[in-house]
Amino acid sequence: MDPLVKEEKLTSRERVLMALHLKQPDRVPWVESSVHNRLAEKLLQRGDFEKATVTQIFAAPGSRIPPQVLDVIALDNLTFSIAPPRFVRSQNYEGMDIIVDGLIKNEADLPKVILPDPEADEFYQPAKDFIARFRGSNRALGVTTRMGIGNTYLSMGIEHFSLMLYDNPQFVLQLMDIFIDWACKAVEKINELGFDFLIVPEDLAWKQGPLFSPQTIRDLFLPRMKKVADKIKIPWIYHSDGNLLPILDDLLTLGMNGLANVEPNAMDIVELKKRYGHRICLMGNIDLHYTLTQGTPEETEAEVKKRLQELSPGGGYILASSNGLTAYCKPENVLAMSRALLQYGAY
Repeated sequence: MDPLVKEEKLTSRERVLMALHLKQPDRVPWVESSVHNRLAEKLLQRGDFEKATVTQIFAAPGSRIPPQVLDVIALDNLTFSIAPPRFVRSQNYEGMDIIVDGLIKNEADLPKVILPDPEADEFYQPAKDFIARFRGSNRALGVTTRMGIGNTYLSMGIEHFSLMLYDNPQFVLQLMDIFIDWACKAVEKINELGFDFLIVPEDLAWKQGPLFSPQTIRDLFLPRMKKVADKIKIPWIYHSDGNLLPILDDLLTLGMNGLANVEPNAMDIVELKKRYGHRICLMGNIDLHYTLTQGTPEETEAEVKKRLQELSPGGGYILASSNGLTAYCKPENVLAMSRALLQYGAY
C-alpha cells in the first residue's frame, strides 16, 4: 500500500451510512448511482464481465453498476434500480438511450401507461437476489427509484408538459398521480428489501435555476413528492441537476439525508456546505462537463483533492461525479479519481 494512504478500518457500508448521518468515518466514501458498461470495459480492459442491465428507459428492475469495477476503483457501493418505465420515444447513440420525445400527449393516451404491479412480490425478486448475492461484500447497497415528477414530464415531452401545465393542468396531474401512487406503494416494499440507502433522482433544475416556477413546484409538485417521501424509512439521497437554490429550502422539508450530485457551475458546493452542512450530507461535484470527460488525470487528481480538502472536515460529504460515471468519461481520469480519494480522502 502507498505509504501516504492510511489503512481503511471501516467497511464501505459503514462508511457510507456514517456520512449520510453527518458523522466522520475513516475516509470519505465514494458513491455513484451508475457506471456505464462502456466505461467499465475500458476500466477493466476486457469485455467478459457482468454488465449493468438498466438503461435510461428503466423498462425493468436491474443493476446499474458492473460489479467487477470494484476490483479497479475504490467505489463504496453497488446500485440496483426499481423504477417505473418511461413512456418515450428514444434513440440509441453509442450505447446510450437518448430520449427524443414523450408518448403521452392527451387523455386518450393514458391507457398506454401500463406499470408493473408495485405490490407483487415477484416484481421484487431480482432485487432480493441482488441483496442476497452482495450483502456479504460489505459494500453499501443502494437502490434508485422515482417519485414521478420526472417520469411525467419525460413521458409527455418536457415542452408539451410545460404547455399543458397552463392549458390542461388536470391532465398533467392525472398522469403525475399515476406515477406518484405507484411510487408510494413501491417504496413501502423497497423499505423491507434490505438496501442500505435509496437514491431518488428527480431533476427539477438546470444551471440557471428551476425548470419550472418555484410556485408551481411548491403548489403542485412538492405535496405529491412529500406523499412518497413520507413512505421512505431508510436513509435516502435526493438527486437533481442544476441550480436548486430558489427551491432548496422547500425540498429539504422532504426529509432526505443527502443531496446529490451538486452540479459544478450551477451551485457552489462550498457555500452549500457552510449553509446546509449541519442538516444534510452533500454528494458529488466532480465535473463531468470537463474534468472527468475532457481533462487530464492530473487535473482530475487536483479537483478531487480540492473537494476533499474543502468538504470532508467534520464528515457529511460523499465523493461522486456530478451525475454518474458515463460512457464518455475517460477511464484514466476515473482511475485518477480513485487514486486521489485513497491518497487524500482519509481522516
